[in-house]
Amino acid sequence: MTFSTHTVSTDWLAKNLNSPDVVIIDCRKSKPGITPPVDFHGKYLEAHIPNAIYVEVDSISDCTTGLPHMMPTAEEFAASMSRLGVADTQTVVLYDEGDLFSAPRVWWMLTSFGAKSVRVLDGGLNAWIAEGKPTQCGEHTRVPSTFNAKLVRPVVVSAEQVKDALGKVQIIDARSLARFKAEAPEPRPGLHGGHIPGSLSVPFTELTQNGHLKSPPELKATFEKLGVDLDKPVITSCGSGVTAAALAFGLDSLGVKNVQLYDGSWAEWGDVNEDFPIETH
Repeated sequence: MTFSTHTVSTDWLAKNLNSPDVVIIDCRKSKPGITPPVDFHGKYLEAHIPNAIYVEVDSISDCTTGLPHMMPTAEEFAASMSRLGVADTQTVVLYDEGDLFSAPRVWWMLTSFGAKSVRVLDGGLNAWIAEGKPTQCGEHTRVPSTFNAKLVRPVVVSAEQVKDALGKVQIIDARSLARFKAEAPEPRPGLHGGHIPGSLSVPFTELTQNGHLKSPPELKATFEKLGVDLDKPVITSCGSGVTAAALAFGLDSLGVKNVQLYDGSWAEWGDVNEDFPIETH
């Protein structure tokens, strides 16, 4: 498949690199707990897909709440995208390293605010380079454009809404099983170990195989094996709202629409706060 509702192949992108209707965004982001953080903007300057602009998730998020990279207002998001030269009417192709760590978060933001056509590059930059496709160095910029942003539906839930949903709505957690069970430390200091009571462990790493998004039948089987009922509403969660979007991406690719994201995720729930119950088994 070269052009689906959610992904494009490296071959498709190679043929459309210079299309005026295609915007390419390098979304690579350093993972939490890595010290010092990986300088992906520096890596972008060394080599990136031709005509790609670099966008770090934090640079288009609300970072004023005390929580990492929260969803901005429609007005703030429209200003960010317009300044970057991204229009809501263009086809936007996003890539990370290929592990679906950060590109789905930008996909989720763009689609939530009404972008018409957003795709993730299957295999990411790792596949692109492995296939010997061309790269470019230095900063690439675009002429400012107009992005009309409007939240198409309620996509974010708060901690209180999650608390009210306990036992009623499926909550799925994209963190590793070891963090879910409090067997591995949280990468952010000061957080408790464990998970939201009744939630399901669905590590985002389960969505890919050999660096590529699993096929729809394999993806469906993976969610079901991990206990997710695809016919019922879902709230996705993770460490800070980034890989929760990978689960939303996978579910959306299967046609599951009743999905919301807990933006505060474990950075909020796992903080020292007795108001939010925690399980470790």
